Amino acid sequence: MDIEFKKITIDDWELARSLEEGAASDMFAPCDGEEGYKKYIGESQVYAIINGNKAIGTISYKNQDDGAVLVNGLTVMPEYRGQGIASLAMNKLLDEIGNKNCSLVVHPGNTPAILIYLHFDFCITGWKDNYFGDGEPRLYLQRKVGP
Repeated sequence: MDIEFKKITIDDWELARSLEEGAASDMFAPCDGEEGYKKYIGESQVYAIINGNKAIGTISYKNQDDGAVLVNGLTVMPEYRGQGIASLAMNKLLDEIGNKNCSLVVHPGNTPAILIYLHFDFCITGWKDNYFGDGEPRLYLQRKVGP
């Protein structure tokens, strides 16, 4: 599989929307409307995951004030799941951020994602009910680098 990553700019907000809406589920809700996507893209490093010439998902992160990174998105279109694409995307993200601590939140029912994050040395550090105001809980995960 020939995977590449393309930086998504604010002008590409509709691409981000189509990919994230295509990957939406009970455990992941995309942004809300044009302004929501433009804010997300403006505050984050967002990449389209490209297979050949077809966009099949997204991965994104946000630099935090303390120097750490928040992984705030990883989506793969349903027909491409289970092929190692999310793992390739996490490798790309971790290579890009280098030696920085990072964190993320994930729905506790999203077992495939949790297993990927654990594989990349993330540890479950907490639980929060109704994290996004959608009535659903989320797990906190962190990956610490160094002491």
